[in-house]
Amino acid sequence: MKLPTLLLLALPLAGAETSFEAKWKKTVRPDVGGTLSIHEQGIRFQPAKETKQVLEWSFEDVQHLDRAGPTEVAIQSYSDSISRLGRDRWYRFVLVDSTFPDELHARVVNRIGRPATDRVVREPADAEVAIPAKNVRLLRGSEGMLYFTPQWVIYSTERRGHSRAWRLDRDVEAVWSSDPYRLEVHVLGGSEAFARQTDVYRFSLKQRLDRSYYDGLRMKLHSLRNSR
Repeated sequence: MKLPTLLLLALPLAGAETSFEAKWKKTVRPDVGGTLSIHEQGIRFQPAKETKQVLEWSFEDVQHLDRAGPTEVAIQSYSDSISRLGRDRWYRFVLVDSTFPDELHARVVNRIGRPATDRVVREPADAEVAIPAKNVRLLRGSEGMLYFTPQWVIYSTERRGHSRAWRLDRDVEAVWSSDPYRLEVHVLGGSEAFARQTDVYRFSLKQRLDRSYYDGLRMKLHSLRNSR
């Protein structure tokens, strides 16, 4: 992660509103075009047609934020979804001719104050350890690089939607390794409130994970959990 992005985590959102032309992507009904705005109090979607529903959340009403791609962001609300048997409702937006910048994403997540999902990653300049790895999944995994920095665990892959960036003091609950070529990363994701649990990402490592580094990482996470 870039240093300016890390510094912005401590800053409030600027008073000026940031707006994007966007589409509210709906599963069954037609998409709704409009304006997605980030302001000092929260997030708002204003449809282009006045007859359509206006969406607005204060930052404390956003349960989880998922930057699913450079032009896509999803918001998990606390509202029940009737069609999904009361599960918390997600709203997905795709920006038109714009990207959701790193600096704005970092500030918004900081204001929400909860774990977040970020699938837009780059090779970090301050990696302490870099290991080629496979993210093992039930149906189809992906191959890429696993990076460890003083503040982040980052998995970078060319497979769409599989990359992740997890902040140690916010997103990562634990790591576990049964042997030097296996690693699990347990993160606080957007699981449903009635079935809250950590999301487990399993990696098959192509190079040996140094045991002393692994032990130090577990000790750091233990200290960070106690300070939350």
